[in-house]
Amino acid sequence: MKLKTKIIGSKVHDVGYRVFLLRKALELGVERFNAYNIKENGTQALVALLEGNEDQIHGFADFARSNKPENADVMDVIIEDYEGYVTGIGDFMHLMQVEQLSKGIPAILSIDRKQDSMLGKQDSMLEKLDETKKEIVGEIRDLRWDLKSYMEQRLVKIESDIAHIKEKIELN
Repeated sequence: MKLKTKIIGSKVHDVGYRVFLLRKALELGVERFNAYNIKENGTQALVALLEGNEDQIHGFADFARSNKPENADVMDVIIEDYEGYVTGIGDFMHLMQVEQLSKGIPAILSIDRKQDSMLGKQDSMLEKLDETKKEIVGEIRDLRWDLKSYMEQRLVKIESDIAHIKEKIELN
């Protein structure tokens, strides 16, 4: 027996629906399964094809009617007989892996480009930090020089005051 299930809704793509249905097909022992996303009249739809015995077909149909992934928004589930070819479930799983890789590779390349950009910004920030450090060290050196000069002047004044006081004490 063959079955075509069409799931229509505002959010049935990119919610893990195909894997959700694949998992059920595997659980039922189905050997031929395929699922793909389409758009019909601007609305998201998912088509699942299944070939199996009567129990597998009915179990899958019942599951598809009464279950959905957490973030899916389903308006209708249409189940009908199907006469065409249905891919082997192993081939479908390989296809899903290739599809996921084709999504992942651009994401990895994007991350790589962003990382390169961030490293360039980090280098620029480190250069600015080095410049700021040099400025601060220079300011500290200048402050130390100013403080040293001030202290030397104060010391000279204090020594002068002490000498003046000694003179007055000796005169008395």
